[in-house]
Amino acid sequence: AVLSFVSLCWAGMVMGELTKIDGSFYVVKDKDGKEHKIHFDNTTVKTGDIKAGAMVEVDEANGHAKSIKVMEMKK
Repeated sequence: AVLSFVSLCWAGMVMGELTKIDGSFYVVKDKDGKEHKIHFDNTTVKTGDIKAGAMVEVDEANGHAKSIKVMEMKK
């Protein structure tokens, strides 16, 4: 129960690779290898070509993506 409470209260930025889009959820793997499953809907602001394999930055609160954008790749 404590872990569920912690996950509901956490908010912030998640950056990493968009490994898949699973229904209405983005699955993002961060630099530490942790996967984040983040809900999205028509209120989520999308910037760039959102597809599996893209490096993204997700602004989320309570497990919901407020916005997602594709990060520019460094050359």
